[in-house]
Amino acid sequence: MRPTPIASEAAPVHSRLAPLRHPHLWMLERRAARADGSAFAFGLRLFATVALACGLVGFAGYFFLERNLAHRQISSYAATLRADAEAFEREAARARSQSEAMLQVDPLLDAVAHRPGTREAVLIGPGHVIVQALNDGQLGSLDGGPRIDAALAHGTSFSGHESGPRHDRHDFEFVVPVNLPGGRYAYDVTYDHRTYDAQLGEVRTILLVVGLLGLVGVGVVFYLVGGRQLMRDHRMTLQRATRDGLTDLPNQRAFHDEFPDAVAAAARYADPLALVLLDVDDFKLINDRHGHPQGDSILRVVSGVLRSSRPGDRPYRIGGDEFALLLSHTDVDGARTLARRLSRNFEEAGVEISMGVSALRPGLSADTLHAEADTALYEAKRQGGNRAAHFEDIREHVVVTTTETKDAVRRLIDEGRLTTVFQPIWNFDEDKLLGFEALTRPDPSYELSGPAEAFDVAEQIGQVHQLDVLCVENALRAAPELERGVLLFLNISPLTLDLDVEAEAWLGPAVEQAGLRPEDVVIEVTERFGGRTASVVKRLKWLRDQGFKIAIDDVGTGNSGLEMLRSIEAEFVKLDRSIVTGAATEPGARAVLLAMATFARQTGAFVVAEGIEDEDTLQFVRTINERDLSAGAIIQGGQGFGLGRPAPNLSPLAPRRLHDAVTLHAS
Repeated sequence: MRPTPIASEAAPVHSRLAPLRHPHLWMLERRAARADGSAFAFGLRLFATVALACGLVGFAGYFFLERNLAHRQISSYAATLRADAEAFEREAARARSQSEAMLQVDPLLDAVAHRPGTREAVLIGPGHVIVQALNDGQLGSLDGGPRIDAALAHGTSFSGHESGPRHDRHDFEFVVPVNLPGGRYAYDVTYDHRTYDAQLGEVRTILLVVGLLGLVGVGVVFYLVGGRQLMRDHRMTLQRATRDGLTDLPNQRAFHDEFPDAVAAAARYADPLALVLLDVDDFKLINDRHGHPQGDSILRVVSGVLRSSRPGDRPYRIGGDEFALLLSHTDVDGARTLARRLSRNFEEAGVEISMGVSALRPGLSADTLHAEADTALYEAKRQGGNRAAHFEDIREHVVVTTTETKDAVRRLIDEGRLTTVFQPIWNFDEDKLLGFEALTRPDPSYELSGPAEAFDVAEQIGQVHQLDVLCVENALRAAPELERGVLLFLNISPLTLDLDVEAEAWLGPAVEQAGLRPEDVVIEVTERFGGRTASVVKRLKWLRDQGFKIAIDDVGTGNSGLEMLRSIEAEFVKLDRSIVTGAATEPGARAVLLAMATFARQTGAFVVAEGIEDEDTLQFVRTINERDLSAGAIIQGGQGFGLGRPAPNLSPLAPRRLHDAVTLHAS
């Protein structure tokens, strides 16, 4: 991909071409718009909730009010008809005969018939004979039923809807007993339901209008009293959910949401994209020594530098002292240029920052791009920090750690499924067992290539200390099998020793609990270490003061071996197998071996050769002093598959070739 100029030098882009020319900026703007839309949608949902609540309350009120209205309407009709019956009885009481009483009742019944909604009004005498009716054709006919029977026989009234196949069940029927000369009569009146429905409809309209006006009023009052503030708080909460409170940068949640989208957009439009992961060097030490306010101040300085980067670049705070910078339309060369500029800016600000840089390539996923930048950041830390490492420069020398591998190491630390084996270390001068090196391996179910990968990943995810403690505790479980006078060599990561400078002691109590003395344990630390050597040396000296012995491992391959040999009077120095196996045939390897072994012997250390796998190598390391120095032995011990393979038990037999080499050497 060709380099892309920085945003400040780019020509203006037409808004319609923005999605094609600058998909990342367009995507972030759309995301911001969606955030505003989310606040608006919350307001709508809030109003809808209030409206629904009011609607439910209104519906319930309307339902009960309608039922109450119907009940009151029927009760009103019934009360009117009972008044009619009393009027019938009063008028009939003035009559001198039964026929005159019927004549007095007739105009009253006629008045009832002309009331609005009256469909039928009859007076039924004994024997169920209709004696008075609006329709003369009904006179003399029979009318009956349970309601009429109850009124005639027992004087029982009825109020309710019509019944029977020939009647409209929506109409209302009222039956009232009337005592007239000649016996008890039944006053039966039917009302048309449409009149009632019209009245009820008017009431419904009034209720609906009042309800709508009330809903609007409630909504306005709610918004003015609390809704407006609630919507403002919701918008602020949305912003804070994706913003870091200290630096006001987008936080880890925002990064995880936006980063995959940015990679997908860049891949779709073939637009360059790069990722920079940043970490403040020695941040924990800064907090411990100078306090958290100083640490917070440094984080603000870092965020200020990142925020002042090119327009269009997107900074994030993704952890305690971890930051990310998403470089839109930036290729490998552009990322190098920006990394150098950032390094200068951080130097001017007085902050030491390690950076890991990786650029998007065709077919690369977001997870892999992040893993590459994370690997580059880890390499920058290994090289001493305060620098930028580019994945392109280390591609051939590192293995990218995937999310699955990190999860496997986390599970390993949580579950603790480890296997510890012990490899013997022999004393050549005395032809006896010197000690065992504990080698801890992860369970195969984690699908890790071995302990080296487990520790590399643990360092990247900041859990190497936990893994070291787990390995040491697992090795110490075999301590009761250790013979008196045989040493136990325990490997501890330099980073753990670095972190332990300011931490509480944990190794001593663990050794004591296992039934060992510090004098029985050798702390083995590799010289292949790019961290703060001074703090590691300080911790090793502290351990020696507690009674532990010290061994420097892998001597001859790292960058701090001579300094550690000079600073620490180590009891043991272990020469790396690569120079041991190559020394027999390669002059350069032999020179390194002689130099390191001789220097170590001058400090009084016991020198152990690693990687002895055959008789030739064993014979070589035991006679090298005669051929090269004509002095005392400079290599006093050894270990390797040729002298004993790692095994779960602590009772090895001296290999035959060791005796053979002793015999040959003596002759």
